[in-house]
Amino acid sequence: MTRRQKARFRAAMAGTGILIVAILALLTVPQARQRLDNLAFDTLQNLWPRPYVPVPVRIVDIDEESLAHLGQWPWPRPLMAQLVARLRDLGAASVALDVILAEADRTAPARVSADWPLSPTLRQALAALPDPDAELAQTIAGGWVVTAFAASNQPGDVALESKARFVQSGPSPLAALPDLGHAVPSLPALQQAAAGNGAVAFTADGDGIIRRVPLLVKVDGQIQPSLALEALRVALGKKNVLVKSAETGAVTEIAIGSLRVPVDAQGAARLYYTEPRPDRFVPAWKILDGSAAKEGIAGHVVFVGASAKGLLDIRLTPGGDIVPGVVMHAEATESMQLGSLLQRPDWAEGIETLLALVSGLLLVAAAAWMAPLASGSAALVMMVLLACASGLLFLEGRLLTDPLPAMAAALLDFSVTALIRHRQDQSERAFIKGAFARYISPNLVSHLIDNPDSLAVGGQRRECSFVMTDLAGFTTLVEKSDPTTLIEVLNGYIDGMVQVAFRHQGTLDRIVGDAVAVMFSAPVIQPDHAARAIACALDMDRFSQDYIARMREQGHPLGITRIGVNTGMVTIGNIGGGSISDYRALGDAVNAAARLETVNRHLGTRICVAASTALLSPDFHGRPVGELVLKGKSEATMAYEPLPQDDERPEYVAAYEKMAAGDPAALEDFTILAPTDPLAAFHLKRLQAGETGIRVVLSEK
Repeated sequence: MTRRQKARFRAAMAGTGILIVAILALLTVPQARQRLDNLAFDTLQNLWPRPYVPVPVRIVDIDEESLAHLGQWPWPRPLMAQLVARLRDLGAASVALDVILAEADRTAPARVSADWPLSPTLRQALAALPDPDAELAQTIAGGWVVTAFAASNQPGDVALESKARFVQSGPSPLAALPDLGHAVPSLPALQQAAAGNGAVAFTADGDGIIRRVPLLVKVDGQIQPSLALEALRVALGKKNVLVKSAETGAVTEIAIGSLRVPVDAQGAARLYYTEPRPDRFVPAWKILDGSAAKEGIAGHVVFVGASAKGLLDIRLTPGGDIVPGVVMHAEATESMQLGSLLQRPDWAEGIETLLALVSGLLLVAAAAWMAPLASGSAALVMMVLLACASGLLFLEGRLLTDPLPAMAAALLDFSVTALIRHRQDQSERAFIKGAFARYISPNLVSHLIDNPDSLAVGGQRRECSFVMTDLAGFTTLVEKSDPTTLIEVLNGYIDGMVQVAFRHQGTLDRIVGDAVAVMFSAPVIQPDHAARAIACALDMDRFSQDYIARMREQGHPLGITRIGVNTGMVTIGNIGGGSISDYRALGDAVNAAARLETVNRHLGTRICVAASTALLSPDFHGRPVGELVLKGKSEATMAYEPLPQDDERPEYVAAYEKMAAGDPAALEDFTILAPTDPLAAFHLKRLQAGETGIRVVLSEK
C-alpha cells in the first residue's frame, strides 16, 4: 500500500468512526432523533399540505362577532340550548361541544336570587322557574350531541360517564395510552343526556406544535375516546369502537363499523393539515339568527368551539399557523373519513438507521478516494436521493420517513473525512514541493502537486534520458583558489546549469562537486524526453562556454564542460529509509551517460550523444563519432556529436564514410581536417596507429 493509499485509508477510518458515533447518538438520544423527525415531517407538510376535499365537517365558531352579537362568554344555558336545537333542526349528524360545562349556569333564577332580600312568596315563585341547565340537558337529550371533558390532576366530585363501548382485539392497550389522570367533565345532567362524551386533550411536542391528536386516552384506569372520535362515532350511529393492539399492548388500529383508522402505538392520529380554510367555519350568531345555509350543516359532524382571542383556545400547527384548538378536532375527523391520516411505519426507524450507515459509508469512501469535486457531487446526489425517496413515500402513501438522520450522519462523517483528506492533501503537496522544488522545474512541481499519483514512490521501470556534465580543470581550481572565491564561482556555474535544466523541464538527479546529472521523463512521463535531453545539453554547452569566458576574464581559469547524453530503461523511485529519501534513477543507462561524458576528453568533443537518444529525436542534427566500446563494456555504443542546424560538416562526413568503408583515402581526408577539428584529429591518430573502421575500443574512462 502506497503512502497516499495509507493516508486515504486513515481518513476513511476516521470518517467511519464519526459515523458510528453519530448512529449511536441517533439510537441513544431520542430527543435529538425526535427533533430531526419533527423537522422533516413539518417540512413535508409545508411543502405538500393536504389538498382540501369537501367533507361533511363544520365548525360553529364562537368568534369575536358572535360575542359582539350575543354577549360575553359563557353564554346563558338557554342560549346554548337554542344553538344546539338550531343545529339539530338544520340536520347536523352530530354536534360536539368543544366547551366544558362543568359549573351550573350563573344566570339560573334560583342562583341569582339566593343573595336577594326577597319575600318567601317571590322566592318560591323564582324557584319554580325552569332551570337553565335542565333546559339544556333536555335539548341535548334530543340526540347526537357529544359533550367534552378535560384532564385533571385531582379526582373530581362528578363522575365521568362513558357512552362508547370498547371492544378489544389483543392485549389491553391501557399501558400504551396517554394517561390524563382524572377528568373535569360537564354537569351530570348534561353527560347523561348526551349521546357521547369525549376528551379534548392534545399531544403537544416540546416546541408546542400539535402534530398528533390522541383518539384514545386513559382516565381513572379506563379507556375513553377523544372528542373527534366520539363525534364521528355518534354521527355514524355506532355504539362499539374496536381497538386492535399488538402483543406488546401497542395500539395498531381503531375501527368504527367499516371505518378503519390507523394510529400510532399510543392510539394517536398523526394529522395531515390542510392550509387554513375559512369556509370550514360558520359563525355561531348566524346559526342563531337563521342566516346560516342548511346545506352547510345538514349531515355534517359539527364542532362548536371558540376562536375568540379572549377565550385562549389557540394552538400551533406545523405550518406556523395559530389556530383554535377546535380545528385539530375537525382536521382529525376529516382525515379519518378521507383515510388521509399520516402514518409512521414500524420499519421506518430501522430503515432510516440502516440508510444512515450505508449512505455514510458510501460518502466516507467518496471523500477518501474521489477527487473533491466528484466527492462533493456524490454527496449532493446522495442528499437529493434521500430527500426524494422520503418525499415520494409521503406523496404516494402518506408515509412519514425521515431522511434527516441519514443525511445528518452522512454529511457529518463526509465532512470529517473530507477535512482530514484536505489536510492530508495539503501535507502531501508540501511534501512533494519540498522534495522536488530544488530538483525539478517549477511547472513539474505543480504537476506533481496536482497529480501525485504520477509519482511512483515504490519504484518502477521506465525509459528515461540522461544528461551528465563535468567541468574540466575544477580540481586545479580548488587547489589554487581561496574558499570564498571557489564557492562563489562554483555556485554561479551550478545555478546556471540547473536553471538550463529546469527550462527544459528536467529533473535534477544529483550534484557532485562541479558535476551535474539531469534526467528526463521522471518522475513525470515526457514522451519527447530524448529531444529535451539533447536540447538541454546544447543549451548547457552554450551557457558553460559563456560563463567560462567570463570567469577567465576575471582570473578564474575554468576548463570546458564535457557533456554525455544517453537513453535507456532504468528503475526510478525514492531511495532511502524513513528518515531520509532521495529520488533517483538506477540502471546501466545512467552509467553509460557518465561514460559518454568522460570520453569527450579523448574525442576532443564537448558533447557526446548516444544513438539511443539521437534516434528518438526526429530533429536531431549532428555528425557520427563512431561505435564506442566504453571501458567495462563488450558491446559498442554508436555516438554522435550534436551540431548547430547550420553546421553540416560535409568534409568530415565524407571522411567518416570512407573510414567506415575501409577506404585508405580517409587518412588523407582526416589529415587535412585535423588541425581545426579535434574529432578529426582523434580519428587521424587512430588510423596512423593502424586501426581501421569506426569501432573504437576505449581502455580508459
